[in-house]
Amino acid sequence: MSKPIVSVLIPVYNVEKYLERCLESLINQTLTQIEIVCVNDGSTDNSLKILEEYSKKDSRIVIVNKPNGGLPSARNAGLDVAKGKYVGFVDSDDYVQTDMFEKLYQTAEREKSDIVICGANIFPEEPRATDWLYACLSPEYKHMDDFNADLLFFDQTVTPFLWRTLIRRDLIEENNLRLREDIMLGEDKAFQCKVYPLAKSITVIPDKLYNYFWCREDSLMSQMVYENPEKKILGHGKMIAHIAGTVKKHADKRNMKKDFLEWSIPFLYDDFICLTLNRKIELAQKVLPAWESCGYNEYKYELPEWKREMMDYFEQVSEEKSVDPVLSVIVPVDIEAEYIADMLQTLEEQTLKEMEIIIVNNGTKNENYAVLHKYLFRDKRVRLLNIAHGTYANALNKGIQLAEGTYMTFMETCDWYENPEALHEWITQIIASGNDLCGCNYFCKNAPESVWGEGRNNSGQSTVTEKMLESDFHSVIFNTKFVKENELKFEESNILTGFEFLAKACMKTDKMSWSDKNAYVHRKIYHQDWISTDKCKSVLKVLSELMASAKENGCGYLQFKILDMVNSDVLGKIILHNTRAFKGNPADFPEGENSQVEVIQCLMKILNNVDRELLKDSGYKIGSQYMKTLYEVVEERQKFLADMSN
Repeated sequence: MSKPIVSVLIPVYNVEKYLERCLESLINQTLTQIEIVCVNDGSTDNSLKILEEYSKKDSRIVIVNKPNGGLPSARNAGLDVAKGKYVGFVDSDDYVQTDMFEKLYQTAEREKSDIVICGANIFPEEPRATDWLYACLSPEYKHMDDFNADLLFFDQTVTPFLWRTLIRRDLIEENNLRLREDIMLGEDKAFQCKVYPLAKSITVIPDKLYNYFWCREDSLMSQMVYENPEKKILGHGKMIAHIAGTVKKHADKRNMKKDFLEWSIPFLYDDFICLTLNRKIELAQKVLPAWESCGYNEYKYELPEWKREMMDYFEQVSEEKSVDPVLSVIVPVDIEAEYIADMLQTLEEQTLKEMEIIIVNNGTKNENYAVLHKYLFRDKRVRLLNIAHGTYANALNKGIQLAEGTYMTFMETCDWYENPEALHEWITQIIASGNDLCGCNYFCKNAPESVWGEGRNNSGQSTVTEKMLESDFHSVIFNTKFVKENELKFEESNILTGFEFLAKACMKTDKMSWSDKNAYVHRKIYHQDWISTDKCKSVLKVLSELMASAKENGCGYLQFKILDMVNSDVLGKIILHNTRAFKGNPADFPEGENSQVEVIQCLMKILNNVDRELLKDSGYKIGSQYMKTLYEVVEERQKFLADMSN
């Protein structure tokens, strides 16, 4: 083959499921004068075998083998052997339109551009990507002969993805440019900051020529961005510090330093606030010199006040003393958070200083967010994670994921602790005992009748397990290692979300203790008297699974507790009243939604797992009342069928 016009660089690491699709899209390009440089980055699956099979069929495929070093090092290895006039980049789990490189090349030649950028399609459509991503990959046509820093830092349609970019190779080689191999997140942006200021001309075309597989579970992006916010921010911090060095080299470019500061401070801040205090201190001490070297003091009063406040936060954090948290207090904040300031105040007043306060903002109101921000500045132990509004269980699980205290507990925004010594006394007890769980006495303000019954064994003395299961997950301290090693997570179980988590924890350990001192105070307990039929079914499914677990683990009290709950006036009525059948055309309900049969089956499944011998041996007596709710639902069903037949 004659010298290629375009070298397409493809890093390959364990992508056997996607590689053939990618290669097919490249060997069928309408621009035939290309070389396809595939860098096998130490794959351990069949990726290399697939590359070798394709290279036998198409001589344009060049294979480079190297030990695993990550995406930037693989791209650098490709640059080292590339021969084309231009270079393009493709990720091996993506694929491209057959005319992609012909259109990019023709645009570069026609517009005399060193760099050409195109749009991209996003797949799959479900789950849906963010609006930012769709906007980013849907650019309008533009041609720039004079570089402007806005292009790098404020025009989201041209960054940060290298894979939709064609670059004249001489521009890279003449300036000895390579990707920074220790930057694993944001390496595209860092490389663009080196290349774009050197280009004499840049053209953006609206054509969507690249197909981006945005949410692969085992991808580096998923592991570093979507699954671990701390890895994300630490990676971005390293990127910012590196870009600062590039910005200083191009300080002569219009607005380069000021635009970099305008962009990078809020970019880093939004995730920085969710770090542990110790990591905040470490990162702040790294990025502050970078920003100062790019003229922060010179441009300070040209920046908006809210960006200066962010910078103030970085500076304040850098002067804090490190704290190794013994306790993580996890607080989900939803839309309604009327008492949030009072809750934060009670945490701030606690004498236990070795703690972190993890606030998971699950889409609260602006006025509540302002309160959160106020306390974020007042107490640097506060960690604030902003997430898209989702389920209550998801918010709690995000908190568990972040927790770095030896122990963790949970709190609601309407609640408080009984006195300033509460957490210190409570944590002292669990540390001394070495247990996995430690509950405490709590009481409720303005609490209506509980959903749960009042089960007690025959001796009249409550065991620790009984106290736990009669309690509430907020009034329990959990060993963090125990929670994470057992992969305990909150499930979206509606009114049982917290009880299910606590019950599963109790089934996993016999290392439990109880504090007789009052610690946690519920301002108000609210329970629904209406939930959908589907949610009733999910509640019964949870109870069925817990009943089976209680039988397997020999926990008579949990079995007794579940029966007591199912047949209580409160939960029993919820099940009965919210699963009533109604008249309707069966054709409109092909899945049987218009039926109580599934609810009856769920109740029978719960009752079939009742171990009467276990209950007897554990000191609990049950009579026919343990089938009360089942009888009532069946009776309601019979009435419905009788009415239908008349």
